[in-house]
Amino acid sequence: MEKNTQSSGCGSVKLAIAILFSVLTVINYSFKSFAQTFPAGFSQVKVATIYYPTSMTKAPDGRIFVTEKAGRVKIIKSGAVLGTPFLTVSVDQLNERGLSSVVLDPNFSSNHYVYIYYTTSSSPIHNRLSRFTANEDVAVAGSEVQIMNFEPLVNSIHNGGGMAFGPDGKLYLAIGNDNVNSYSQDLSNYKGKVLRINSDGSVPSGNPFSGSESAKRIWAYGLRNPWTIDIQPGTGKIFVNEVGEGAWEEINNATTAGRNFGWPGSEGATSNPAYTTPAYTYHHGATGSDYGCAITGGAFFNPSSTNYPSTYTGKYFFIDYCNNWINYLDLNSGVQKYNFASNLPNALNYIIDGPDGNLYYFSISQNALYKIIYSNNDAPVITSQPASTSVSAGQNATFTVAASGANPKTYQWRKNGTNISGATSASYSITNVQASDAGQYSARVTNSFGIATSNNATLTVTAFNAKPNGTILTPANASLYRGGDIISFSGDGTDAEDGALPTSAFSWYIEFRHDMHIHPGPFVPAGVKTGSFTISTTGELSANVYYQLFLVVTDSDGSKDTSSIRINPKTSTLTLATQPSGLEILLDGQPHTTPYSVLAVSGMQRGLNATGPQTLGDSSYTFDHWSQGGAAAQNIFVTDNNQSVKAFYNGSGGTSSTCSATGTITRDYWSNFNGTSVADVPVNTTPTSTSPLTIFEGPSNAGDQYASRIRGYICPPATGNYTFWIASDNGSELWLSTNSNPSNKV
Repeated sequence: MEKNTQSSGCGSVKLAIAILFSVLTVINYSFKSFAQTFPAGFSQVKVATIYYPTSMTKAPDGRIFVTEKAGRVKIIKSGAVLGTPFLTVSVDQLNERGLSSVVLDPNFSSNHYVYIYYTTSSSPIHNRLSRFTANEDVAVAGSEVQIMNFEPLVNSIHNGGGMAFGPDGKLYLAIGNDNVNSYSQDLSNYKGKVLRINSDGSVPSGNPFSGSESAKRIWAYGLRNPWTIDIQPGTGKIFVNEVGEGAWEEINNATTAGRNFGWPGSEGATSNPAYTTPAYTYHHGATGSDYGCAITGGAFFNPSSTNYPSTYTGKYFFIDYCNNWINYLDLNSGVQKYNFASNLPNALNYIIDGPDGNLYYFSISQNALYKIIYSNNDAPVITSQPASTSVSAGQNATFTVAASGANPKTYQWRKNGTNISGATSASYSITNVQASDAGQYSARVTNSFGIATSNNATLTVTAFNAKPNGTILTPANASLYRGGDIISFSGDGTDAEDGALPTSAFSWYIEFRHDMHIHPGPFVPAGVKTGSFTISTTGELSANVYYQLFLVVTDSDGSKDTSSIRINPKTSTLTLATQPSGLEILLDGQPHTTPYSVLAVSGMQRGLNATGPQTLGDSSYTFDHWSQGGAAAQNIFVTDNNQSVKAFYNGSGGTSSTCSATGTITRDYWSNFNGTSVADVPVNTTPTSTSPLTIFEGPSNAGDQYASRIRGYICPPATGNYTFWIASDNGSELWLSTNSNPSNKV
């Protein structure tokens, strides 16, 4: 979901949100106690543990299908995750790649079709839409039908992938632009688009564009990274949640066919008549329910039945990845935003109205699926029970309870049925646990309408276990990287009881941090003390980036230690110029008026395009050449040192005040050693941008050894005599002159 983003407010080291699966399966991340705030009567309950959850959808029979980034589709049935995955596919997990989304066929009850969108693991790496057939709680072996295979991926961010079936029975698929901005406005590819297709991938009637096969399937375009999409039952209203770049997050209304949402020419609200302004936007910001960094989910709340107050039915709920809130839009009279929940667990992703009439959402940092419940009973009801725990002597232990019901509520913790003095908060912590602290702990929650008592949680105290110590040996903290570099790393770990820790105790993961975002970095396998990873030369182009390398060591008793170092980019200034100055150059698909300078990461590939013809003042200019050579559209690599690139243009027309009598002149030499006579070439008297002035001198005699050529462009006034000269090698001069006849002037 890459943004200029990407998130200083996204959690502690142990709750890092962009964790690779191999790490998640090894590390037992502790649960942080969050002081959630909901409207009166609402609370949340953890439903299941899902590792790096990416999407979910509900079945008519009440099951919930959920996806994990690593390629697993799981089923939640009767409130529990089934032990056997519904299906597993091999995926490339780099950054935003992986298993992105799942959706069920509108006729699932009869045909049992399940569709997934995922990134293939074999070359060329690309995204794929496939259909599987369900047999109860597992997919039929060999039932995959590849509906569509998309273009090879250039980058590993802006992958998008939200899916939804509309009331028309058509499948709508939102695809990111692969971090190539020019794709978003190009109807010859699928990237940066919303597609509308038949369930077999064919082109349905009613789509807005004709021409290429890709254009025929496009419903809307001009998108950067459309993360999720939802369609309102009954109305067919289509909302696309678009992760922004530097300033705005967008909810775009794609109900009407053929809309252009403006990227990269526009972000946020726009008055450009060529673009459709978003239905709703919110600013980037580090804190607050009106700010965020990435809109990662949205859902129309139209359940078949619910015990929520009726005021919430028909509202559009949406979540932000960084600031841990859920808000909603009231669409009945314009678009009005309301705050709903805040201080939720970190790294929110995806939200739906579940089969039981409750809202469900993911927290990536907690590997958890939560549902938000409502009780109109004012008496307290325990919604989150304290969990049993085992700690070694000298460590700390914490128990937490949550309850719905009318406020104010009071809490009283008990050990073995006896009240603990002063333990009157929703959480109870014991520092420096000793053997005497072992026992049964519970909480009694009271308000003016009644009392609720939690289940007992057992505290088990084991012998003292010193915390292990892990150290990253290389690279050094704050070392520099360039695009294309291979970063080698190594670490060591010891424990007071275990001594030197074996390689099996080591786990690594990498985060790529960009402005307010955190992305999963390159994959690093677990169970190694040394390794390496390669920095990509493509992807995020901001210079406000760095990599964070984490090492987690685990001793034989399960105690952990986490250490990390930061790897910063080597940067330099890239300056774009034109001759004449003031023309426009595209950098990575974005227009910039020259001169233009930007801080860039060394080794990264950047796209240049000297477009033309262009008009400056009353003169027209066409591209001639780059200072570094090459085609008008080309890629360059940022160097360690500041660099300038210049595009030279040829001009025509204009007035004497904007037109110079001199131009770009080059001089070529060639030999005539064989004595063969070379005929004189007439002067070209009609220089234009496509047919430049060319003047040849000699040789007229067989004994001449050299000849010269002057080639360039001039723009003289209508009348006058003009002289052009070059100095020869022996110091003499060649003069060529013309008369004042405009038709013959050079």
